[in-house]
Amino acid sequence: MDWVLFFIVIISVLIFLLLAALVLWVLDSRMEYKRKKTISQKVERGKGLRVEDDNLILKVKNGSVEILEDVPPAPPIPEREEEKKDPAPVVVPMQDETATADASVSEKEEMLEELVSRYGEITDNSVVFESNKNQKLPFVEKYAALTAESRAYYDDVVAYILANKDCKKSETFGAVTFKCKTDKILRAVIKRNAVVLNFMLSNTDLNRFVREEGIKKIKIAPVAIRLESDADVVLAKQTADITLENIREEQQYRKDKKRELRRLKREQKKLQK
Repeated sequence: MDWVLFFIVIISVLIFLLLAALVLWVLDSRMEYKRKKTISQKVERGKGLRVEDDNLILKVKNGSVEILEDVPPAPPIPEREEEKKDPAPVVVPMQDETATADASVSEKEEMLEELVSRYGEITDNSVVFESNKNQKLPFVEKYAALTAESRAYYDDVVAYILANKDCKKSETFGAVTFKCKTDKILRAVIKRNAVVLNFMLSNTDLNRFVREEGIKKIKIAPVAIRLESDADVVLAKQTADITLENIREEQQYRKDKKRELRRLKREQKKLQK
């Protein structure tokens, strides 16, 4: 008789856990359906942008947004007399010799991202040549060297993003990073006398897959916007809104999932007692 009662209890617990898993799956499916429906409605109203590719470059032309397959070549910059007199380029070491041994991991990643974005893939056999001036200047000095118009474009976008109470910025040697709580919104750098904003506008499903599975080999490319006109500023603000919406939606998804897991653990503990 005791064995029969034991098997009945075990079967009851298994049935309960199966039902709980089914309920959790239904809730997750409903949340995903509502998310896709909301995005579709915004796209239909013209207030949203659906990103199917993780390596897009956007450009504003004649008041409309174009998706480019590659970065357009920059116009040649005329050489100044002072630059003609400079000595030949020197070899830049792969590691920053002035960096301290206790540099944080985030700062090292920022420096590596800047090198990769500037030179492409870097291997142990790579040799990088760089001119003696301008390339090694910190972000603050590059910003001071910009025209008043370019600084106004950047300041306008910065004020727009920091108007959100959960957004903040942090500065490193060559870039400024903006985050919403712990999630990165964009990384601003200055190239060829213009500010370039690299938005982390990634596919939500891919981002969840990479985060939840802990995959480090997949590198999600940012969406780059070069601030050179008032139209670029408008595009940057729209892209910031879409990026922030995706980030907050993902943060709420993680929060709801953790809450549901805690509830299941509490119920399992009650059954064990």
